Amino acid sequence: MENVIKEILEAKEMRSKERLKISEGGDISISLSINIPGAPKSDNQIKLFFAECLSDLKRFLLSHRIVIDVKREVVQSDAAGDFYLVPVHSEDIFAEEIKEITELFEMEHSLGRLLDVDITDGNGNPVSSGKAKNCYFCEQHPAVYCMRKQTHDYSEMRSIIEKDVINFLSERRKNRVCKDLSVFALKALLHEVSLSPKPGLVDRFSNGSHSDMDYSTFLNSSAVLSVYFREIADFGFSFSFAHIKDALPKLRQIGLQMEEDMFSETRGVNTHKGAIFLLGFSLFVSANQIKNHNFSYLSFVNQIKELNGSLVENELGKKLYGSKKTHGEECFEKFGAKGKGIRGEIQSGLPCVFNYAIPVLSSHFDLMETETDAAIQEGLTQTLLILIAYNNDSNILYRKGEKVLDELMVVSQQAFNVFGTNTFDAKYKQLIEYCSENQISPGGSADLLAVAYFIYMVNKKYN
Repeated sequence: MENVIKEILEAKEMRSKERLKISEGGDISISLSINIPGAPKSDNQIKLFFAECLSDLKRFLLSHRIVIDVKREVVQSDAAGDFYLVPVHSEDIFAEEIKEITELFEMEHSLGRLLDVDITDGNGNPVSSGKAKNCYFCEQHPAVYCMRKQTHDYSEMRSIIEKDVINFLSERRKNRVCKDLSVFALKALLHEVSLSPKPGLVDRFSNGSHSDMDYSTFLNSSAVLSVYFREIADFGFSFSFAHIKDALPKLRQIGLQMEEDMFSETRGVNTHKGAIFLLGFSLFVSANQIKNHNFSYLSFVNQIKELNGSLVENELGKKLYGSKKTHGEECFEKFGAKGKGIRGEIQSGLPCVFNYAIPVLSSHFDLMETETDAAIQEGLTQTLLILIAYNNDSNILYRKGEKVLDELMVVSQQAFNVFGTNTFDAKYKQLIEYCSENQISPGGSADLLAVAYFIYMVNKKYN
């Protein structure tokens, strides 16, 4: 124990010398350390916590226009724990002002009483506010008082700190994951509608086979839906009920609200109803999988299937929506298995997405460090083609029947098979003209393209 105390004191002495080196040039310095009772002063969790707090501090300083000299910063871990030291660039700010600002940082930070942000002026003197921090554990006495009196048990204190740090890091991870998933969902919608040209679908330059919507309609719809993506991701990450199906009522509530807002924004035009359904489930499952550190395509498929169970039979096989049949119910009644639409697709674990779309996306994007617009256009075009070629799109079945759907799938497959050759442009043009002449809009395949791109982005970052 004596050796440990000696090492800690030596480490603190070295820190003092580093501060004096900076002050010899007349510079103010800022340091960050963590108050950890006993020894060791650091471990893997504390290092992660320190790194998060350091990022927070740098951001806080910059927001208050305190410029640090990052080229001279010191980041180290020694017997006294994790430590950061940096000179301040600003010549028009006093050390006392910096101390006030860093005290505000400690006060606003959720675990600020564990942090020590110390200021040393240009003469090498520590700057004190004269205020005593309350004890982290009892909050009744100054921390110095409890430390000198050894009021609290070391093992108990470390246990409390460990729990608080783990909770802090867990919350940070949740925020990062849910933010990423929300971004991926919006990117998927925007890249799908921006893919141009597309056969029969709205894109940047054409309304396709639609007279009631255009590119702007889709952008507005995507914007209003995006505010819900984080809510679904948060729900998925926090969900811990006994059975995954317990999530369905809440997911339906959010989905119905999204539909209402979509129709309000588009004045009754259905731009994203299918995408709401597919992305809603995918956001929830992705967040839930990542929370448990086991995201993979296989685990995603298994959980999607478990979540949806007998969705087709429960929703299309019954008059769930009153006496008037929905398009989905009519399609299922008339065409059977071929008319299951996206409900059948998601109940089966999204086979079109994983058997066809994901392999194409992987072949284009796996080794690509920077995804340029041209590269994204190329990859998504080929992915859309293979989806049209193999997806029994209920939008087309309902409006045009089996014959037209089968012909469209053949034309699309032909275009896919010659992608990248001199023949492709002619085949793709033929597909676009076919959709234009027959007023076909493969909207179901467009929805699958968006969700496939979303799942691919999630897997690329979190597998």
